[in-house]
Amino acid sequence: MKIFLIRHGETITSGQTYAGRSNVPLTAHGHRQAQDIADQLASEPISFILTSPLSRAIETAQPLARQLSMTPVETAALMEIDFGDYEGRDKSDLGLSLRKCHAETPIPGGECLRDVWDRAGEVERLVTGRNEPVGVVVGHFWINRLLWGRLGGMSFDAACRNRIYRPRTGSYIALELPPTASQREPKET
Repeated sequence: MKIFLIRHGETITSGQTYAGRSNVPLTAHGHRQAQDIADQLASEPISFILTSPLSRAIETAQPLARQLSMTPVETAALMEIDFGDYEGRDKSDLGLSLRKCHAETPIPGGECLRDVWDRAGEVERLVTGRNEPVGVVVGHFWINRLLWGRLGGMSFDAACRNRIYRPRTGSYIALELPPTASQREPKET
């Protein structure tokens, strides 16, 4: 199974403020990023598109869905971390380190990374439970990063510490997943 893990395109808050659950639309550049992704993936035999219900993810999924005549399936488990009291705050003012301060301790009024990890498990089950060879998942920085870790067989701590996958806005990565037990060819003995 192949999964294209896409982070939504650029928004006016990208890199500036904490926009976890805010419905922030894509900028013109973000729309171009979404179209570029659609153009790059249009020839892939994609059979499903899962997306966060937040507008920036939906807007990123739409060009690809149109090209493939598909309807993206919105799943709340793909939402970004709930920044609670930090939502909308300037990143330079807070200097927040989620991995150090909020791995297991929720942000006031929000979530911790463990909550996002658990939701990534829901998405992992949705993805691996499908008997389809190629799919797309459109999400956000932390949900994508932790989903990538889960799909790669990492522990929670390793996925949080890992600096290899730091998804940029308007980018994607292709993951080759081993077949599930029900999809494996029987071995002759």
